[in-house]
Amino acid sequence: MSHILITGGTGMLSGAVNKLLTEYEAVSVIARHESGFKKILSKTRHPERLNPILLDYSDTELLSEKIFSSIQNCGHIETAVNWIHSHAESAHEVIGKILDSQYISSDYFHILGSAYYNPENLSSDIEEVFSSYENISYKKIILGFKTDEAKSRWLTDEEISDGVYQAVRSAENVSNIGLTEPWERRP
Repeated sequence: MSHILITGGTGMLSGAVNKLLTEYEAVSVIARHESGFKKILSKTRHPERLNPILLDYSDTELLSEKIFSSIQNCGHIETAVNWIHSHAESAHEVIGKILDSQYISSDYFHILGSAYYNPENLSSDIEEVFSSYENISYKKIILGFKTDEAKSRWLTDEEISDGVYQAVRSAENVSNIGLTEPWERRP
């Protein structure tokens, strides 16, 4: 059974979730609010493939429990796509340890905001943690911005969802959605 885990999939990633529901037998989505699941269910032709996981992922004990339950119900997770806010960065390590313990190869897509390219801060402790896992291929999806002549703007949810979907399909080690430089042009 093909199984993907998406953290933060009911907001800006909901479009990507809907596309992935057509390709995976099980799509486990972690979100804090039930209303986002209703939005996804209203747009999909495959509601039976959605495995909603309702929780605040900063509760790492509950996160671990729910992911193990998801694996038990839906099979091994071969792909994880994670938009995790900085207040709960320990969730990356929790998910990574669980994926690595499955003893199958899996891809871990880490979605990063445009601040990742801040010239003053290019280090990532998370990347270092993932380098120690034997069964995980760590990949980055970096969100940028768009420009037209004199103005810059942030990406729309649709642009982000389409870009994340394409990044998962291509499985490149680093995928940029939009522009990430010049830094001074960020909106």
